[in-house]
Amino acid sequence: MLNTKMDYLLNEASYRMTNEDYDQTLEILDVILKKVPKNYRANLYKGQVCVEMKEYEDAIRYFEEARKVDIKTFKSYNLLGISYHAIKQYDKAIECFNETLKITPNSYKAYNLLGISYFAKEDYTKAIEYFNKSIEINPKYDKAYNNLALFYYKNKKYNEAIEFFEHSKSLDERVFKAYDMLGMSYYKIGSYEKAIECFKRFFQYNSKSYKIANTLGAVYSFLKDYDNAIYYFNKSIEINPKYANAYNNLALVYFNRKIFDKAALYFDKAKKLDVKAFTDYNKLGISYYSKKYYYEAIECFERVIEKNNNAYKAYNFIGICYSSNEEYDKAIEYFNKSIEINDRYYKAYNNLALAYYNLKNYEKAIENFNKSIDIYSNNADAYNCIGLSYYHLGEKEKALVYLNKALEINPLYSNAYETLFSIYFDFEEYDNAMYFADKILELKPDSFKYYGKLITICFNNKRYDKVIEYSEKINKYNNNVYNMLAESYYHLKDYDNSVFYYNKLIEREKSSFYIYNNLAILYYLKKDYDKLVNTYFRYIDNYDINCKLGFAGYNIFLLSYTLLKNNIIRYNDFLDLFDKIFNKSIEFYKAHNTQATLSLYKSMEYNTDLLKLLFENRAEYKNAYEALENILDDNKLKAIKPSIEKIKLYSFEKSINNLNRKTICIEYEAEDTVIIDNVHYDKVYGKNAKFITRDDDIKYESLLYMFASEENNILKAILLKSPSIKSIYFSNDFDDEDIEIIKRIINNDNIKLYKSDN
Repeated sequence: MLNTKMDYLLNEASYRMTNEDYDQTLEILDVILKKVPKNYRANLYKGQVCVEMKEYEDAIRYFEEARKVDIKTFKSYNLLGISYHAIKQYDKAIECFNETLKITPNSYKAYNLLGISYFAKEDYTKAIEYFNKSIEINPKYDKAYNNLALFYYKNKKYNEAIEFFEHSKSLDERVFKAYDMLGMSYYKIGSYEKAIECFKRFFQYNSKSYKIANTLGAVYSFLKDYDNAIYYFNKSIEINPKYANAYNNLALVYFNRKIFDKAALYFDKAKKLDVKAFTDYNKLGISYYSKKYYYEAIECFERVIEKNNNAYKAYNFIGICYSSNEEYDKAIEYFNKSIEINDRYYKAYNNLALAYYNLKNYEKAIENFNKSIDIYSNNADAYNCIGLSYYHLGEKEKALVYLNKALEINPLYSNAYETLFSIYFDFEEYDNAMYFADKILELKPDSFKYYGKLITICFNNKRYDKVIEYSEKINKYNNNVYNMLAESYYHLKDYDNSVFYYNKLIEREKSSFYIYNNLAILYYLKKDYDKLVNTYFRYIDNYDINCKLGFAGYNIFLLSYTLLKNNIIRYNDFLDLFDKIFNKSIEFYKAHNTQATLSLYKSMEYNTDLLKLLFENRAEYKNAYEALENILDDNKLKAIKPSIEKIKLYSFEKSINNLNRKTICIEYEAEDTVIIDNVHYDKVYGKNAKFITRDDDIKYESLLYMFASEENNILKAILLKSPSIKSIYFSNDFDDEDIEIIKRIINNDNIKLYKSDN
């Protein structure tokens, strides 16, 4: 009964083992072995399960127990040998495989296993012998071919490896698994397309293999197919986010593409994941430098120096970082360290010279650029910078010699052309400047950075079409460019575009009369007279009375009168303009003359009219229309009559003078007084309209100056508040009785009366 139950349990264990239900199998076998520890089948089965579960030491124990129990029946020498091989007891493994061959002399599997153990012992002659014996017995045994292929791969005989891998694959492609090693073999002989094909097949069957995804990325990166490289490196990271090698490789791709911000990001991730294995501090430093993270870059280059104290390039890079951060003294220190280690490294001399150049120590810059040239005579950069240094030292001829030498070395060296362009531009030799601009545009039209200067040259040479063409290359216009565009379109008779750019300029320069005037002329040419008048109104409204530019009120009066005379604008518009100009002129005067009160003098003949003025405590004035009768042209005067009749114009003297027994001098105290100085109108613009440039020597004057006197001692004034008498001055021989009369008439003790000593 016991044997029947035991057989049942053993059969159940065998069934479950066949179905890979190892946990249940072990439970059954443990029950059997607990009762019968030396049960042959139970020990044999448990050894087999342990092999499947890769518990090789336990497997050996159970197999050896089974062999002791029934050595004649025991035939699982291959599994026992595999277990010994797994724990690196290769000699015992070989003994086991040979035992199999005693039982089954044509066991191709045993010969293959023998080959594997001899391979592990590095006895390659016997290994190949047994792999070939296995194939001889069974020419369709793919594992033996694979093992031969691995032998040749490890011995760098890649063509032979490919031959055996391909033969193995041809036997049954459905079970072939060594696509990764076949791909590596193809990669090693430079057959990259086939390598990629193999790696993709491997990845198809092993979609969680982050290492093969990384390998695919590496092959694509080697082929400079960076898009596919990035795809597979990201796949590798997606499968295993902690795989530092993939981050490092991804960083290298971005580094090679000069996308340094991403390179720095992924180098940094690789370093954090495996700081001990990370070695690319030099590239990480360059990436940080390119992102302008200078101190982080310096730390990386210092790590390079820690590993190699003679890393002169790292010292040079640290100097470059300090230079880029404008710490030139520190930069000089590190460039000198680089030179100490390698005094033939011309780049360090170049960078040292640039540091001195930036410190404006041009003599030292020239000295070190020359040392660089002594090492590398075809150094166009050095010749260019020596030229620049001599230019800054004011030695133009020497500068030109070195710049031309740079071009002799490299006719495509755009930096020298740029320097020559700038020099000739600064010296206003525009023909030469234009020649070099054309050269630069030939070489690198998309990165030309002197369009502003080039537009100025074209404008000065009246090449207006080129001004427009080159302006399209500028991202941001300044006022000068807007002005040149507006004038260029004007000269090309494209008035609509000229109007557009003058309006743009007005948004930025609200108080510049020449812009409004030119815009008005354009509207005149377009016969849009309403907009013409509106342009002058815009100027008056927009004008900032606190700005330093003069208010062109008188100019607008002259221009608008000309337009009125020619029936171009309406009379009411003319008068509205005049009134706005007059009021703005008053505002302008008050903003620029802050004196609260001032004294004004008026000498008058002693008579009844004078006594009446004194009694009323006021000053004598004239209607502005009367005051202008002998000054202004009759037609102009009639035109402005409705506006100026209400203006009171006063006439005063600058000091007390001409006192005698028949005259007195009244000193008035006045607030809100507009004093109109004497002026000359020789350069006042407006009598004839014309197009004005920014640099024209034009005088802009306030409208108030039309009331000015040409007499040296006379002041004309407009009083916004009535003046009051402050003092009265008499000559020494003035009649005292008359003074008494005046005193009684004014009847005001605050008004002081003075008699001259003369």
